[in-house]
Formats: sequence, C-alpha cells, structure tokens
Amino acid sequence: MLRVREIVKELKVFERNKVPFEIKILGIATYIQTSSVRRTARILSELHPVSKTSVWNWIRKFEEKLPAVSEKKRRYSIALDETVVKSNKKVYYVYSAVDVERNELILIRAYTNRNYLVTRSFLKEVLKFCENKPKFIVDKAPWLIDALKTLDLEFEHQTFRREKPG
Repeated sequence: MLRVREIVKELKVFERNKVPFEIKILGIATYIQTSSVRRTARILSELHPVSKTSVWNWIRKFEEKLPAVSEKKRRYSIALDETVVKSNKKVYYVYSAVDVERNELILIRAYTNRNYLVTRSFLKEVLKFCENKPKFIVDKAPWLIDALKTLDLEFEHQTFRREKPG
C-alpha cells in the first residue's frame, strides 16, 4: 500500500524543501485535527521553525490535490494507512484513510503512539463519514487488522512497494 509519504510525494504537493518533508506531513495532520493554522505552527515550531503562513500554504496546496471529505457518503473501498514520521528524536504515527473510488481524503490524524486502541479510535472516526460499512484496504500491520476484526469490518490485504530504479 502506498504510504502517506509516497502519496503526498506522488501528488507533488510541495515544490521546495526548505522545511523537512516529514514536518509538512505532520503539519497537515495536525491542522486537520486542530483546525487552527496558528496552533499548528506553534506545535511544529517545537520541532522546526515554521510560520503560520507556511502552514496555510501547505494546507491550501494539499487540499487542491486531495480534497478532504466533510459529509457522510456511501463508500465501497477505503485505503487505510499508517506511517511513521520522525523529527528531532520524536516519533509520530500518521494515520490516513482515503476513499479509493473518489480519491478523497476521509481523515488524517497524528498520534504519539501506535496500537490497537489508537487504530480502533481512528476507524470509528472514519466510519462517521460512511453511510455503510465499506471494505478497507490495508497492509499487514497487526494493529490495523485486529482493530478491523473487532469492529467486524471487511478488509483486504494489499502491499504496494515501489522498486527503486537502477
């Protein structure tokens, strides 16, 4: 499965790399959780100097490439992913859910730990944007599979790995 990092790179959201790519991904997840550009910039500034204007530009560019969902819809396949973002010796786990048919971002969240309870909580939030119980596409992560099973959700295992040229 494509990781959050690869999806954002593939969409070519960010042109310049003055701020580390991982900080930008964490910024998008933090903004979606807090809905505050100022608060997001303040949180990120603990890891790397970031202005609220930069955060606003990242969000705007990200939403142009991958629109975020705001209403409940009937969904058939949701790609669920979790990726690790490391910065200044801190580790964050960024979870994302994308409607495969519509190419819409349903939800993205950043957490300081990764386990069954965090995953289950994330899935419950995702389901708030679904009129039905869609099929989830996941990789082999046991915490993802355990959470899906306990919520009695259908899932399919897929792993997409990009081979490095050369």
